[in-house]
Amino acid sequence: METVWDLVVVVHLVGMAAVVGGWLTQVGSARPQVPVAVLYGAIAQVISGPVLVGLASSGAVDHDIDNAKIGVKLVVALAVFVVAYLGRRRDDEELAPAPAAAEPAVPEPAVPEPAAAEPAVAAPGLAGRAATGHTLAGPAVAERAVPTPAAPGAAGTVAAPGPAAGPATARVVDWRAPVNLAGALALVNVLIAVLWH
Repeated sequence: METVWDLVVVVHLVGMAAVVGGWLTQVGSARPQVPVAVLYGAIAQVISGPVLVGLASSGAVDHDIDNAKIGVKLVVALAVFVVAYLGRRRDDEELAPAPAAAEPAVPEPAVPEPAAAEPAVAAPGLAGRAATGHTLAGPAVAERAVPTPAAPGAAGTVAAPGPAAGPATARVVDWRAPVNLAGALALVNVLIAVLWH
């Protein structure tokens, strides 16, 4: 029976790793979503936890249990599951295609072609490709020389910043996002398991 216990413990730990790992993949994203791994990990936690308690309570294995600790951990695990399930359902609804409108679609007006195209400059690091004619063109990729405001008497140009340039802004974690709430609750569950004796 110890082998069964060990296998269920592995499932329980893999479930926890899925919840925490899925959360960590979304921490820095601008629009965090609940990965499927978080939901399945929460399901594995909610199922394998009571199985472990049942095995220990039945005397099939020689492990002591603390009922108060298990009760708190079960409540937190259920909260992780509910938050992950509702967050995943919300994400699925937002990604679902909208139903077709009853009105006929109005075509968008055509964008006129520019009169004369500006010559493209190779992006930094791709200067060797310029000799072969392979350059990256377009306003989002190419850098164009633009005049800069300079001190009186100074002249010069600098490359216009690309889309990734600009002042560094720190992203703030939105704790109201379901995946962040589920991950934080999962970490609380880990701390309860480790620190409560």
